[in-house]
Amino acid sequence: MSRRAWIAAGLLALPAAAAEPPPDPEFLEFLAETADEDQQFAEYVESRKFESELRKVEEERAAGKGEDHEP
Repeated sequence: MSRRAWIAAGLLALPAAAAEPPPDPEFLEFLAETADEDQQFAEYVESRKFESELRKVEEERAAGKGEDHEP
């Protein structure tokens, strides 16, 4: 697209973007409540336990593909 086309598309989309309602306060509260859970999940993903379980699942999938089963 040319520069003029991008500018025209942006100008057409600007009113629609500005017309969006503000975020729902209940949804924002939900996000705030789950923030700690996200941190716990991130810590789990970074842990050795996650790595070992992921390796185990990958080995099981590889073993399953070696058999005569269709996916």
